[in-house]
Amino acid sequence: SDLSSGINAEWPLRPGWSDGIAYCFHLFHIATLFDLLGRVIRGATTHADQLLVCVPFAAIIAYIYAIIYFGAFRKMFDNTKMEYCDTLGRCLVTVLKNSLRPSAGGHNYSWKDRKTFDDLWMRLLIDASFWILFTVIGLNVVTSLILDGFRQLKAERERALKDMTTLCTICGLSKDSLTTRGVSWSNHVEREHNIWSYVTFFYYLQEHDGRFSAVENEVLKKFQKADPSFLPAGRCISIDTKIDLEKK
Repeated sequence: SDLSSGINAEWPLRPGWSDGIAYCFHLFHIATLFDLLGRVIRGATTHADQLLVCVPFAAIIAYIYAIIYFGAFRKMFDNTKMEYCDTLGRCLVTVLKNSLRPSAGGHNYSWKDRKTFDDLWMRLLIDASFWILFTVIGLNVVTSLILDGFRQLKAERERALKDMTTLCTICGLSKDSLTTRGVSWSNHVEREHNIWSYVTFFYYLQEHDGRFSAVENEVLKKFQKADPSFLPAGRCISIDTKIDLEKK
C-alpha cells in the first residue's frame, strides 16, 4: 500500500516498517545500565497499583464531560480545529485529547456560535469544575503518589546505607551494642566477621572437589537451601569469651 511503501522508504535497511520501529524500544535497556535511571523508574512505579486506579477515575471524569458536551453543547465544536462531537465516541476522544494538553484552567474549546455574555457563565462553570476535578485533584494526586514513591525509595536507600555502616552483616549486632559491651567495631567487622572471608568460604564450598569435613558438609547443605541458621546470629567470639570469663 501507499502507507507501507511510504514508511518503508524511511527504513530502507529493514524488510518491514514495523520491524524498524520496534527496534527503538530496545533503548529502554539503557535503564538497566545506569543505577540512577533504574532508581528513577522504581521511584515512579512504587505506587503503580494506586496510579492505575487513577486511570479509570480520569476516564470517568472525561466520559461525564463528554456526555455533557454531546447532550447540550455539541454545536459549539469547530471541526476545522479538530474538535469533533457529532457522536459520543468522537466527543470522548476530543475531551481526552484536550484534557492532556496545557490549558488556561479548562478545555479551551472554540465555543462556536456562542458569543454572548450569558454563555460566559456556562463556560465558567464547565471549565472551573473540570479544572478542579481533573487538573487540581486528579493530576495532583498522581504527582503526590509519584513523589511519595521517590521519598519512600530515598528512605529505604538511606536506611540500607545506615545498616551497612552500623550493623554487622553476619551476626546482625549493631555498632552501639558492640561498643557498649567493650567490643571494637572495626576489629569486629574486619577480623571476627569479615564478610569477604565468608564469601571466600562459600566460594570454596561450591568449587571444592575433594572431601569436606562434617562442619563444612553441614554448612554447605544449609547454604544450598538458603538456610542462614549456621550464621552466628546475635553472637561473636569476643562477646562469648567475655560471658564465659564472667561465669568463671
